[in-house]
Amino acid sequence: MTLVGFKRATIGVLDADGNTLSTHVIEGKQNEGATSTAEINGLSAAATKAHGSNIAYYVSQRGTGNITANLGVLDLPDAVNDVLLGYKVVEETGISYIGNDTEPPYCSVLLESSNLQGATALFGLFKGKFSKETIAMNTLNSDESFTPEAETFVFTAIEDDKEGDSNGQAVGKYIGSEETAITALRDQVLPTTLGG
Repeated sequence: MTLVGFKRATIGVLDADGNTLSTHVIEGKQNEGATSTAEINGLSAAATKAHGSNIAYYVSQRGTGNITANLGVLDLPDAVNDVLLGYKVVEETGISYIGNDTEPPYCSVLLESSNLQGATALFGLFKGKFSKETIAMNTLNSDESFTPEAETFVFTAIEDDKEGDSNGQAVGKYIGSEETAITALRDQVLPTTLGG
């Protein structure tokens, strides 16, 4: 499977029941952020050999590894950044605080690309939390024009606990043009009602 481009990321902030409280779409609209890169890791469990009769007799490799999605995002609005990372924001002053009570909310993520034939490629991560390890500042070079660089957000996924086909799964994938399947995956990743 060869993917072409990274069209958009849709992020749902989830409530305690797994319903979508708010949705943030990153798709290259001015001052609303743009997607740059996405890489989903940990899709395979580590292979472990079981030996018997003096040979490697069986390979155990059920499940997945630690599934994470590294997202490169340009110009994510500060308000969205603070929500996804669980920063404490004082409304009166607009100051964001990062410290002992910083706790990101559970979120879901839907990533959209295309394959070589132009069909939609969707990857949904049903539940997890975002982190961002660094805030970087670099000096300006007066001889060059400024080119912004993407910031890396890491989404650590866990298995979905809602009823339905996605229960116990961490990632849903669909590649094709069937609107029924596209809608079904979107509804699983970004539910508006429990089980939606």
